[in-house]
Amino acid sequence: MKNRASFDTQVDQLAHLSKAIGHPARISILLFLTEAGPSTCQAVVDKLPYSQSTVSGHLQKLKDEGYVKMKLHRTSSIYSVDKDRITELHRLVQSVFKIGGEKKQLSLF
Repeated sequence: MKNRASFDTQVDQLAHLSKAIGHPARISILLFLTEAGPSTCQAVVDKLPYSQSTVSGHLQKLKDEGYVKMKLHRTSSIYSVDKDRITELHRLVQSVFKIGGEKKQLSLF
């Protein structure tokens, strides 16, 4: 029986952050919020081909994982992209895959 591999901390972080955006609807929601700016759940529903419950669930997952911030405004919740989280994801991809700076061959085995 093989021992379970111990992964680098950055690899673990990248896997976790990637899983959170591993659904096309979540990426579509992030792209919409990036282009449109802070928006309500209903604004997302009005522009994307997803039901209110689907958008709400995906927004909750994105919020839980730090990709989206939420502010209460009167009776509505306003969602916006947390650009720091996107920057963190970008930095991890660059670091793990050695993109930018010195090029090294990726060793998988």
